[in-house]
Amino acid sequence: MKNIIFASKSYDRKGKIHEAIEHHNQEVPNHFRQEKFAKMKANPYAFFRGSNHIFWSDFAGDWQINRFGGSAFSRTWLEGDAHVYNMGAYLNNSGNIAFGFDDYDDSLVADYQYDIWRFATSMVLDAWENQHLDDKELNKAIQTFAKVYLKTISSYEQVDLFSCSFNQENTCKPLSKFLEKTSKKYSRERMLKKWTEVSHEKDRTFRAIEGKLSPADPTTRQAITDAFQDYLTTIPKEFATVNELHNKILDVSERHGAGTGSVGLKRYYVLLRGNTDLAYDDIILDIKQQIQPTAFSYLSDEEIKEYEYNFDNHAHRHAEAYRALAEYPDQHLGWLSMNGDFFSVRERSPFKNDFPTGTLTQPKKYLKMASQWATIMATKHLRAARRLNHSLDQYVFEATINRIARDREEEFAIFTARIAKSYAKQVRKDWLYFCEGF
Repeated sequence: MKNIIFASKSYDRKGKIHEAIEHHNQEVPNHFRQEKFAKMKANPYAFFRGSNHIFWSDFAGDWQINRFGGSAFSRTWLEGDAHVYNMGAYLNNSGNIAFGFDDYDDSLVADYQYDIWRFATSMVLDAWENQHLDDKELNKAIQTFAKVYLKTISSYEQVDLFSCSFNQENTCKPLSKFLEKTSKKYSRERMLKKWTEVSHEKDRTFRAIEGKLSPADPTTRQAITDAFQDYLTTIPKEFATVNELHNKILDVSERHGAGTGSVGLKRYYVLLRGNTDLAYDDIILDIKQQIQPTAFSYLSDEEIKEYEYNFDNHAHRHAEAYRALAEYPDQHLGWLSMNGDFFSVRERSPFKNDFPTGTLTQPKKYLKMASQWATIMATKHLRAARRLNHSLDQYVFEATINRIARDREEEFAIFTARIAKSYAKQVRKDWLYFCEGF
C-alpha cells in the first residue's frame, strides 16, 4: 500500500484536512453533505467515524507496519473501518443472536494491523467521550486488547473456526447481558411494526417515516424489480431454496439518514413476503450502493490488479468479505446492479443493535469488553485468512503472526497503545480543524 496525502508531517495539516474532506465528499449531494458534516461535528469520535479516508491516508504504507507484519502472509480480510460501533448484535443464518463485525462497506485484504490500529484508536476516542476511564486505565485496556488478540491467534492452532460464533452463552458478562436484553427486546415482529404497516387486510407495506424512509419512485421500484432475478443468482447455492420462497416484492422504499461515513450513498429497503402463514414472517432486504472501499485509493498498482482480478465490482467484494469474516453469513447475502451502480443486498437483521459503551462505567467491565473485542477480531481475521489462503497453506497467517510476535507480546501491546493514543490526539485536533472549516 502507498501513503498519498499525508506522506510528510511538515505541511499545513489544517489545510490538508479541509482539502481531503472536500475531495472525498465532492460527489455527495449538498443536503447529504450537510447532514453528514453535522453528525461529524458532534465529537471527535463521530468525526473519526465519518473520515475513514483520513485514517488510511495517514497510515497506508506506514513503515511501522513492518514492525509486526508487512508481509504477504500477514494479510487477511479486514473490516476496513474498524471501530467499537462497527461491532454489533445481529441474527445469523443459524437462527441465533450473535455479536461481531456488522459493516463490510470498507472491507478489503490488507495487513491485519490496520484493523487493530483503527479499532484501538476508536477505544480511546470512545473512552474520552464517556469519561469513565483515567489515562492509566485506558492504557491498560488497549494493551489488554493487543495482548488478547495475539493470544487468540496462537490459541486456535488447527481448530475449526468456521462454526465459531460469539453469543450469549460464550461471551463476557457485559456482552452476554447485552445480548440477553437484545433477544428479549428485539424481534421480527417489533422490526416490522416499526418500519411497516398493514391496512384493510392488504399486503404489508412500508411506512413513510420522516428523515428515515420514503416511498421509492416508480422508476426505482421497477429497476429493483428488474434486477431482482439476477440478484438471486449471486446468493450462495446452499441458500437458493430458501430464497425461492422469499422472492415476491411487496414494497420498496428509500432509506435516509443511516450511518455516518455512508451518508449520501443510495440505499433502499425492499420488503419480501414471508413463506409461512405467520403474521410477522416478512423480510426486509437492505440494498445499499457500494463504491470502492476507502483504502482502495492507497493500494499499490499490483494490489489494484489483484483486486480487479478477484472481484467483478465493489458489491461483489462486499459479499466476499462478508462471507470470509462472518461465521454464518446472511442467507440473503448477494448483490445487484442497477442503472450503472452496484448494490450490496443483505437482510436487515431484526436484532440489529449496538453495544452501549457508555454502560462500561467500571474499569473491570471495560477490560472484559476490551478482551472480548480482541477475541472477536482475531477470530474473524483468522477465519478469513484461512479462507483466503486455502489453496496454499491455510495456516500461514497465524504461523506468520506467531513467529513475528513470539516473546514480543508486551512490546506489541505498548506499541499498539502508543499508536492509538497518539493518533486519537491527532484526530481530536483534526476534528477542531474540521469544525472551523465546515
